[in-house]
Amino acid sequence: MKKEESNQNELNHNETKQSNAGKKGSRFWGKDRKEATQEYKEENGEQLSQVHMKRIRQAVMALIAVILFMVVVYVIVFNSNYNSYEVVEETSVKNASVVDYILYQKSLLKYSKDGATYIDEKGGEVWNETFAMKMPTADVCGEYAAIADLNGNDVYIFNTEGKVSSTTMPYKVSDVAVASQGTFAVILEGERENFINLYDKNGEQISEIQTTIDKSGYPMDIDLSENGEKLFSSYLYLDGAEAKNGLAAYNFGVVGQMENADRLMGGYQLDNMIVPKVEFLDDNTICAFGDNQFIIYSMRQKPSEKARIELESEVRSVIFNANYIGIVIQNDNKNEDNNGNAPYILELYNTSGRKVMSKEIDFYYENVRMSDDEIVFTGGTECRIYTVKGQLKFAYTFQKNVTDMVPTGYSRRYIVIYDSGSELIRLKHESEKE
Repeated sequence: MKKEESNQNELNHNETKQSNAGKKGSRFWGKDRKEATQEYKEENGEQLSQVHMKRIRQAVMALIAVILFMVVVYVIVFNSNYNSYEVVEETSVKNASVVDYILYQKSLLKYSKDGATYIDEKGGEVWNETFAMKMPTADVCGEYAAIADLNGNDVYIFNTEGKVSSTTMPYKVSDVAVASQGTFAVILEGERENFINLYDKNGEQISEIQTTIDKSGYPMDIDLSENGEKLFSSYLYLDGAEAKNGLAAYNFGVVGQMENADRLMGGYQLDNMIVPKVEFLDDNTICAFGDNQFIIYSMRQKPSEKARIELESEVRSVIFNANYIGIVIQNDNKNEDNNGNAPYILELYNTSGRKVMSKEIDFYYENVRMSDDEIVFTGGTECRIYTVKGQLKFAYTFQKNVTDMVPTGYSRRYIVIYDSGSELIRLKHESEKE
């Protein structure tokens, strides 16, 4: 009897569960479906939202940690003031003072009258090429380098694997410029006229621009854009008995072919100003360095003036890279307050012509070099290295005369050139106790 009652109770309980389930189902499928859905969201949505917010907070905190780490690394690497160094490798070089170095592929190209050597970032020799030149000059762009004999006839083209070509010009060479694919341009001094000739990397002539002193003028300097399609030049010409300066822009691409036969895209006549140097900072930006000002031009196809900076003091040196233009001028504000310890001022401008840094240089330097992110001054036994932000990175007095100091691809490694040899050094911190 109790067993039957128990079975009956279980049956009633199951019917109740089914009845409740049916009522629950009716909330979803009947007229209360929207109300039930809203209730479900309210019951479960808060938990999902909390989980979602927790994940967002964790991601934000991780991102902040990464940013803080990068800031710390930046401050340590780029704002460190090193006070010592260690020699990584030492070499003995005959007549080291007549050897020149130029930045190449985040490393160095060494050249002299006797030949050229590509040195990797560790100071090792990648390739060596011998030649005989009286006055070698070099230009680099991307993987290619051009070395020409000024007042001679030879032009050598190199890439990272070695010599690509050597070309004997019909007239004396007075300037050379190379593009990233090996195309190069030269100024040639003829007997009655001068030429600006363009060649491919193998020495095959592409174009010729003929100039005369009484018409277009004497070409003083040229430079090629990185892609080799655009050329900018500075001319000295006579206006009656007065010597004046002119600038000319050429385009050897499709646009230039459609413009005119000589590819001339525009020119400028400058009064009371001589421009001994022109330089493509990137494919579309040129700087004309004058004796009393410098002018920045934009040239996507045709040139247009972008900015003009007047100079009130005598210019000692000009430096540049793709992002900045630097000039070193005489410090005319020397007085008893600084004891005359800053003979020069370094001023840095961006490619829009805005001054971004000014720094007093407190010693008489002989050479200055600029890499992507720093400026190196050397003179006598002294050295100063500044970042483009104006931070002093390294100041040191060596034991012997330093003729040059060249940055390599590593931020703390430099090649120091002495009269009798060179050293690959690595900057370091040295405490007073040490």
